[in-house]
Amino acid sequence: MPRYHIHTRPAPAPFEYPARFQMDETDSYVKYGHRVFPGTSQRGDRYWTAEIISQTWYQAETGRIPISGAGYGGPFSGEGFEGMWLDMSEIVRPTRDGIHGREYISTTVNLGGAPELLEFDAAAHLLTPMPKSMSLPLPVMFGPLPMPLPGRGALRALTLAAERLGTLAILTSDALDVAPSRNLALRLAADDFDSIGDLAQAPVYVEIEDEPWALERWRAARERWANAMVVLRHALGPDSPTEVERLLRQGVRFFHLYADDEGRDRAGRPLPDSLREVHTHLVQRRWRDSLSFLVSGGIAAAEHVPKIIACGADVVVLDYVPIIAWGCALWADKLTCPVEKRELDAEWGAQRLVNLMAAWRDQLLEAMGAMGMREVRRLRGEVGRVIFEETESKAFRRLFPTTAPLSAWRRLPEEDSGEGDMRWTHALVASSHQQARDGRPDFEQEFRVGGSGGGFDRLAFAFELTDAWQQTWQRSRGDRWLADPAGFDMSLPLNRRGDGRPRLVIPLPWYGAGMSFGSIGLPVMLSRARAAQALDTFFSTGEGGYPDDLIPYADHIITQVATGLFGVREETIQRARLVEIKYAQGAKPGLGGHLLGNKNTESVAQEREAVQGTSLFSPFPFHSVYSVEDHKKHVDWLKQINPRALISVKVSTPTDVDMVAVGSYFAGAHIVHLDGAYGGTGAAPEIAKKNIAMPIEYAIPKVHRFLEGEGIRDQLTIMASGGIRTAYDVAKAIALGADGCIIGTAELVAIGCTRLGSCEKGLGCPFGITTTDPERSKLVNVKGAWRGIVNLYTSWLWQLAGILRALAPYGVNSIRELRGRTDVLVYLE
Repeated sequence: MPRYHIHTRPAPAPFEYPARFQMDETDSYVKYGHRVFPGTSQRGDRYWTAEIISQTWYQAETGRIPISGAGYGGPFSGEGFEGMWLDMSEIVRPTRDGIHGREYISTTVNLGGAPELLEFDAAAHLLTPMPKSMSLPLPVMFGPLPMPLPGRGALRALTLAAERLGTLAILTSDALDVAPSRNLALRLAADDFDSIGDLAQAPVYVEIEDEPWALERWRAARERWANAMVVLRHALGPDSPTEVERLLRQGVRFFHLYADDEGRDRAGRPLPDSLREVHTHLVQRRWRDSLSFLVSGGIAAAEHVPKIIACGADVVVLDYVPIIAWGCALWADKLTCPVEKRELDAEWGAQRLVNLMAAWRDQLLEAMGAMGMREVRRLRGEVGRVIFEETESKAFRRLFPTTAPLSAWRRLPEEDSGEGDMRWTHALVASSHQQARDGRPDFEQEFRVGGSGGGFDRLAFAFELTDAWQQTWQRSRGDRWLADPAGFDMSLPLNRRGDGRPRLVIPLPWYGAGMSFGSIGLPVMLSRARAAQALDTFFSTGEGGYPDDLIPYADHIITQVATGLFGVREETIQRARLVEIKYAQGAKPGLGGHLLGNKNTESVAQEREAVQGTSLFSPFPFHSVYSVEDHKKHVDWLKQINPRALISVKVSTPTDVDMVAVGSYFAGAHIVHLDGAYGGTGAAPEIAKKNIAMPIEYAIPKVHRFLEGEGIRDQLTIMASGGIRTAYDVAKAIALGADGCIIGTAELVAIGCTRLGSCEKGLGCPFGITTTDPERSKLVNVKGAWRGIVNLYTSWLWQLAGILRALAPYGVNSIRELRGRTDVLVYLE
């Protein structure tokens, strides 16, 4: 049987989109530059954000997965879909590599539950009537359009797209003139039973509208169309578990459970929470496998599909998404969307939907590959493969003996600007630039936290809430809260195993993260190398190889061995004092690396031993590592090649990250590098950023406490990355249980990054940072850039010393004594 494939082709819009968008750190996005009302600025809808709308346009036009650089810049979490992270597999569980075709992952779903029991006659003939069933190659259907559009083109586009995708487009009775030649799907209201006549073809799917006496019409529809799957619509609400059970006892087996257009049930609860309640209730009654749930209402983005299936859906039904795909901006209410002005070209509209579903399916494959799942059917109701922010947040808050209102914490005012995002606010970007110039913070602007609303941004040190601290900010601009780092032990031992390999101590509790040649250019690599040398610390090559220009700095360079093995040679491993095995990256966990073809220049291709101009994908996982035993062989291999090197294991943050860490200890690693979901990246699929694996703040204490319980905490060095932006973040990460941190984006900000997020586009960063173009790379002056990194880190050391001095009354006098001291932190409610 041939594999399911969706055929895409470009379908550009024959008009200008009704709005352009930009990020704003105080909200999701703002819309600006209306075509009709130039100069106006309106905030976008908080649910159907500009990000969702603009990415839907891109996917419908190209059929490609949205990819961007610079990591995630949105809020820490939110309600519903925004409070869910998909889990992933790593080392201790089997993994899949389906997106690049190495393994087949099925997106086929079957509608039609199993019978409750089987009865046979004396001759062993089955007496139990088998329920109606239907197979769809992807778990998506199109619902009736939620708003009328001119002509019949939009309706024809829906049915054409459904036919090409092998799924269904549900039509209302007034759209029968555009009915497909086969696989007719209908939604019928009360009036339709009196007005609808004989149909040219028998429907395969009939959906009964959620109205009074719907159960009677459902029975009538079953009699009239005996071979059809007859579905009952039901609005989700607090009574849904018992109401669905009541209807099930009346014989209903197919339900279309729906929420409103912002994904809320009748009581205002988020769709995922409401659906989970129904699903769990029926699982406990042991009836769930007898039913099929179609779910709609607020399904707006590709990541919503695996999340809602994990909450209990069999299939999602799309309503507003097709209209957006055709060029509508929904809440651009001062403009009429192009799709509302004139009749849609059906062929063009169908191709836009086919392209969009191809991109959504690829993202579903990426998510399932990260989770190690072969079939989407197995994902249904697998809440154990989802990390819920509400659950993790409760466990996280219990770590802190003290809480305080957010209003008790003094935040410095911020200048409004287009720079930055919710994690790297304008103030953080500007203050980091200033520290890179002067080597000290400017107390006129916020330099400690961002505006994400969670994680490190909701933690404060207890001394920050004291009257003395508040008065110092007001009277002396905070200078007294800096201290000379020479008076404090800031050193970090990297080998705690006592295994005969070098002890290797660095004088500050952080070093530079991996950034590959290709994601950044050679001047940036040299700048980072010179800074590491000046500070007597390290920086990692990333997975793009080890250019010869770095050899003079070999004692301060970590050789990274990633899944693609690009540029990895024995001599580069033997050259290093520290070798890093990259199993995963927090910004794109479970997906491997990704270098777009336009950045694979001649020099990059030569270093990576690849063909110039081709996109380079690293697999996930290492195809030689599928267990802790395989992992140990990997570590042993590197130790054999370089008898003096320490081994670091870079992993992401799945729900069982504690088991990954203990497995790495028994594999012989010296360092476990935890990379959280909010880190930077040169290029990552949007579905990976924020949607897969947990934030670093939740992973650190989980690993720290588990290793303490196993009695091996002091034999491993735990390093944290993926959202560490400031000296205060470093101190908070250590107080949560890390030994030190690994820094990436902050170094680029020190060089001049303004968080434009265009790292992967064209030639890359306009400032020459994330580019491999020979000419544009010259914009980075190595001499000035490395000093900027040193200055930023010097400022951090003075701040860190000030933190330690303020914590002296708590018995904390060195950076090592701060480890695991959650009692010195306050959670800001």
